Amino acid sequence: MFRSDNLFSRFMNVLFDIICIDVLWLLFSIPVVTAGAATTAAYYAMSKTVRYKTGYVFKEFWHSFKCNMKQTIPLTIIFWMVLAVLSVDIWYVWTNDNKVNSAIFMVLILVLFLVLGIVIYIFPLLSRFEKNNMDLIKTAAFVMFKFLPITICILTVALLCCIGIYLMPWALLVIPGIYMFFLSFPMEKILRRLMPKVEEESEEAKKWYYQ
Repeated sequence: MFRSDNLFSRFMNVLFDIICIDVLWLLFSIPVVTAGAATTAAYYAMSKTVRYKTGYVFKEFWHSFKCNMKQTIPLTIIFWMVLAVLSVDIWYVWTNDNKVNSAIFMVLILVLFLVLGIVIYIFPLLSRFEKNNMDLIKTAAFVMFKFLPITICILTVALLCCIGIYLMPWALLVIPGIYMFFLSFPMEKILRRLMPKVEEESEEAKKWYYQ
């Protein structure tokens, strides 16, 4: 039971790494404006160390965080501002019910869906590709619609995770990491389809994300 290569030990190692990434994500998101860089780093570390078994959690997290911090700060500020405005508008329309407001409410929910759809893709994209912010937003929007059923599933699970954290605040130390771990399965397939094809024996093919 206590052999280092048995199923239980492997499960516990994976769970420990997931919790470490979760805690790192929380700590590095505390300044709020660095939440985008922390999310990018968390996805990068989760994919590379947990999914592909390459590197060390803190090393990979810190590497990605440093590389992407400057680029993600403007994006993060913009997204927080947009989400704040949408939240206030949705709350106002929800509490002032009439036929006109019902139509506006549906429009606002659609806009919120578009914004959140872009957010869930933009940071994993940044963890893998070198693009400027405008290209990232365009690519994220394209991917969101191209893989719309997956997008809906990802957002639905994210909503359920938020409800779980609201009901059990302590779960903030576990749920985001577990969510990101399972997110990496469909996300890696999507990112792989966006990556250029390479020859099997080339140096590029030997990199961790092609394995």
